[in-house]
Amino acid sequence: MAIGGIAAWRMSKSEDKREAEKPQWKDTSLDEWRKQRDAEVELDRVRRAQTTTAEIQAGGAEEKQETQRTQRIGG
Repeated sequence: MAIGGIAAWRMSKSEDKREAEKPQWKDTSLDEWRKQRDAEVELDRVRRAQTTTAEIQAGGAEEKQETQRTQRIGG
């Protein structure tokens, strides 16, 4: 029984070594797409930062015109 325990212990150590030696696989298929997406987001961020407050307030006025008040009748 002691010999079986020692053999099992040695086998588990050899499995740990094989796991450590395995090369790690890395998916790089979407790297170019991510770079392009990040560049587009950055351009959009810069464009929004350059908008004037007058343009921002004009957009807010348009939203106010579209709001409609409704009243619920009954219980």
